Amino acid sequence: VTASGDTVNGYFYHGNQTQNQKECRYYKNEMDRKPTQIFKPEALKSWKVADKLYRAINYSGGLLDKPIRFNLVTNDGPICEYIFYNEDGSEPKTVFVKAHDAANNKPRELQYFGMGFAKRMAEYLADYPELAKKVTEKEKGYGMLKILEIFQEYNTWYISNKK
Repeated sequence: VTASGDTVNGYFYHGNQTQNQKECRYYKNEMDRKPTQIFKPEALKSWKVADKLYRAINYSGGLLDKPIRFNLVTNDGPICEYIFYNEDGSEPKTVFVKAHDAANNKPRELQYFGMGFAKRMAEYLADYPELAKKVTEKEKGYGMLKILEIFQEYNTWYISNKK
């Protein structure tokens, strides 16, 4: 899907994990040796090969200068989970983006929620007050070790309440 919202169908080269984050090689015909076009993250919203969905977000591994990169979507939803693969081969980073909320759509690494978990998480989930309250009051099952389950509960709530 291009930045302007057009859909381009064809053949896409699925490179290695770090190549896929920098560019998308598009081939009009399956047997072409050279790509018809090479898309950079600024030109596409997303691209997909088989079951792998890459979305362009402003995250490149936590560097101060944060260029847009394609990040692999591992759990799509109102709070979307992405994986970013570091070029140095170090452990990949998991980041979360609350895309529907302009105030909170900055990519957040797990470490962001670490210090002051209850306060930060409650702020992040403020549009779902009941869930934010469970986190703030440190109810059993609503701590840092259950962050993925908390996000899933939020996603389920958001989808069922925004229809």
